[in-house]
Amino acid sequence: MKFAFQPLIDLHSKTLLGFEALARFDDGRGPHEHFAQAAAEGRLISLELEAIEQILSASAAIPDGMLLTVNASGPTIEAFATAGQRLDARLTWGLELNEESAPELCARARSYADLLGCLLLIDDAGVGYATAERIMLLKPNIVKLDRTMIGRYASSECIRDLVDSLLEAARRTGAKTLAEGVETEEHLELVQLLGFDYAQGYYFSPGLLEGDLAAGMRDLGRRVGIDIPCF
Repeated sequence: MKFAFQPLIDLHSKTLLGFEALARFDDGRGPHEHFAQAAAEGRLISLELEAIEQILSASAAIPDGMLLTVNASGPTIEAFATAGQRLDARLTWGLELNEESAPELCARARSYADLLGCLLLIDDAGVGYATAERIMLLKPNIVKLDRTMIGRYASSECIRDLVDSLLEAARRTGAKTLAEGVETEEHLELVQLLGFDYAQGYYFSPGLLEGDLAAGMRDLGRRVGIDIPCF
């Protein structure tokens, strides 16, 4: 298992906010397949904890003060916090609570994120358990809209209604909003029109391995006009 880092962009200031750490596996299978198999075999927590440890090791490539987000289930967040683990204080850390975490398993995630000094993110909002009701319950720092929502927004009234309800829930709780799956200029214009705070996607950059980060960020700055002062 290794990790790529995909940039997170602040749409208001047009600056680099930070990165999401994305797992990569050498056998050709995607991370969702690996983590789903681990869940079925009762070893999800151990695999996610291993992932966090590897991200901690790789995080030296991330400049001081950046946000670095990590995907985890509710039980893994609890296990990490109660084991007395600590994160690199150079960075601002975000724990992305995945959409498949059942409500009864993640109700304490907010307090454990606070214990660790992390931001709490709801990942893939609009899919699975990641509903407006969960946003109101957990009061996350950031709500990440599932990548499929942006691509289908213009063609589906149901999707538009769902997106509007998720954005309203986020704003009512004071959460920032992040659009995943921004792949085109049209996607970028849409998320800006809808008032998203942050964005990520191939329009800006794919996930970059540690050795490619500096060159990739310089390219992003030149190509899109994002202020990247740290690379």
